[in-house]
Amino acid sequence: METRYGRDMAMAVFALLCSVTLYAQEVKTIENIDASVATAYFSLAVGKQVPSASDAWDIAFNRTTVLINGGSSGNGNAQAVLLKETPFEQVKQRPVEGFKTDTESEKAIPAGSGNGWYEYNMADHSINPIPSRVLVIKTTAGKYVKLEILGYYHKTSHNPANYSFRYSFL
Repeated sequence: METRYGRDMAMAVFALLCSVTLYAQEVKTIENIDASVATAYFSLAVGKQVPSASDAWDIAFNRTTVLINGGSSGNGNAQAVLLKETPFEQVKQRPVEGFKTDTESEKAIPAGSGNGWYEYNMADHSINPIPSRVLVIKTTAGKYVKLEILGYYHKTSHNPANYSFRYSFL
């Protein structure tokens, strides 16, 4: 009886480990996307910066403004929602509502200190990502991605408007 029980237990543990591996989300980290002089366009599907003339982008950065390829910012059908007070690791699925596209008067990801992904520090004049602010993006291909901006300064030169972020498909 103990042998059968041990084998059944081992099979149950194996099945559990397989399901965890199957649903584990690969997290990609991107560093130093330069948006200091010109808008930097990024494709989440291919995991790299793309030319501005391309329509194959999902998210773009211009100084502190985040653009989504949809609405007034692009020809794609991308949408986004900003989750507040939600740690990146806890976002396991997309929200059912709240997605927006960019318009001329309002971006899908709100701009301004404290409104969107960052706060402006008056003491040292720095831009700092707000912890637990996660962007959920419906890409131009219709997939969902969670994205957290980790930094606004180049890792070595410390120049501003050089984004670092991590993202994962949901």
